[in-house]
Amino acid sequence: MPEVEYTTTAKLPVDTIWDFVQEMDNWAPFVAGYQSHEKLSEKESTWTLKGDVGVMARTVKFQVLIEEWAGPERVTFSLKGLNEVMEGSGTFQLAPYEDETAAPAAGEPAPPTGGLLSRLFAAIARFFYGLVHGRAERAQSADAGPAAGTSRLTFHLRVDPGGPMAPMVNAMMKPMLTPAAEGLANQIMATLEKRHGLE
Repeated sequence: MPEVEYTTTAKLPVDTIWDFVQEMDNWAPFVAGYQSHEKLSEKESTWTLKGDVGVMARTVKFQVLIEEWAGPERVTFSLKGLNEVMEGSGTFQLAPYEDETAAPAAGEPAPPTGGLLSRLFAAIARFFYGLVHGRAERAQSADAGPAAGTSRLTFHLRVDPGGPMAPMVNAMMKPMLTPAAEGLANQIMATLEKRHGLE
């Protein structure tokens, strides 16, 4: 089951970031493969994503259900495939980043796991993701480290494909999740940095 966590920071207060992320219309287009989304209620929506997993190109529809809405610190959600056998969950977490023990260094993904081959595939996936989706231009102050008025955004995502093709889809999807999580978090922060005059 592919799982990823990515943390980045910005010289913005938590409330500023929360005001942006609490409305999915603001950041939905930053999700890799985004096609559309529709809000059905305050806690439920459907999302359509198009993704290339290895040699397979698929359009997947998900039901997204908000499990916990604890603003301005955390949103927890679950995913369920509507046209594919797939489940998952995720969390957006915000916190002040004022001391060195508060969070990992800005822009640092979790330490690499697995052998040399899996790290190589992850590096290749990150390269191709950057070619296809571009890279978010972050403010120079984004990696400045802990300070008053600095916040961290952590995005955690787990996806569990099912069905007879699950082992193969699992293996192909895993290296793609890290650059997708990095891209989403960095696009959110880059948009807010530009909006608030941080260059």
